[in-house]
Amino acid sequence: MTDLTNIANILSGLGYILDAEQPHIEGERFLMAKEKLVLVGTRQKDGLRVAIKISNRESGKKDIRDEKRARDLLESISFADGALLFPKEIFWGEKDGYLIWVIEFIEQEKVFVAYTLEEQFFFALKAFEAQEGFHATTYEHLETVKKIFPVLYGQDYFREFREYKKIVEDASLDSSLGDTLSRAEEMLLSHKSDIDDYANYLTHTDFVPHNFRIRKNLVYILDCAPEYRTVHFGNKYEGWARFLNYMVIHNPSLERLLARYIRDNRGMKDFLNLRLMRAYKIGFLLKFYAESLANTSGDLRTLTLERIDFWHEILKYVLDDREIPEDFVERYKKKRDALRSEEEKKRQREFAVA
Repeated sequence: MTDLTNIANILSGLGYILDAEQPHIEGERFLMAKEKLVLVGTRQKDGLRVAIKISNRESGKKDIRDEKRARDLLESISFADGALLFPKEIFWGEKDGYLIWVIEFIEQEKVFVAYTLEEQFFFALKAFEAQEGFHATTYEHLETVKKIFPVLYGQDYFREFREYKKIVEDASLDSSLGDTLSRAEEMLLSHKSDIDDYANYLTHTDFVPHNFRIRKNLVYILDCAPEYRTVHFGNKYEGWARFLNYMVIHNPSLERLLARYIRDNRGMKDFLNLRLMRAYKIGFLLKFYAESLANTSGDLRTLTLERIDFWHEILKYVLDDREIPEDFVERYKKKRDALRSEEEKKRQREFAVA
């Protein structure tokens, strides 16, 4: 699958030239990219920058087909009041056993974090409001989206969180972590009906800067893969929660600004749903890192344990509805950066200020 020389020759025959450097097959992220590749290059005839998703494995091909079907549906469904922007499709087809999907590479004037805090706020708000326009409010709407997308309700979020909690507890970590997860579990259980009150909204579960790009003040969605539940229909604030949790590390001022916006402009029930979803998403992160421990060693294992400790503390702040101290986050970032591999540091520069 990772025979880039063969893949480069196939793509060259179709008129595409791969870049010498491929950021999506480097660093920690590549450890999970076993079934399909995401590559970048140019179209020979005019130099157009392109992104290429490619696989010769059946599971990888299925992932790519499912994502294309999901994107096609989102571009066509009539009940959405908002509009999501996707990069233009350039090529779709198979060659020499590989399924190949080529889309336009969205060049950015600058990375997300290089914009002012006010600009970042409005870009994020605009993107989430566009997603909220996809609200399946009738039986016919739900039947349309269920053909491709999972649909989650309060009982599903609670069941999944309980599974996350069990995986973390089975990893034999600090017992106090189990106590904190039990608090979060009780909070989700007691508010299942509140979660359902905000159900059936399109949710991008990993809406963070490496999954969208900005060009001429327009936000383009890069990934809508249903196989990883990157996109599904669920609670209105699940995508918001992922974004705010991400910004705890990458831009704490934006995290606080967006949280205050929900509380002050949409009301306490919306703010409660945001907190519930933040706890749920942190549970997923803790589960992910707990599962990863068995496959890590050396600095990466130490880093994984640091991440577990960090998100445990963040979960407590969210449950208690307390502001997260920036000095606590900065201490963690210094530890993280000291333990990261050079390949991962290089990959992360794509999302940082130049």
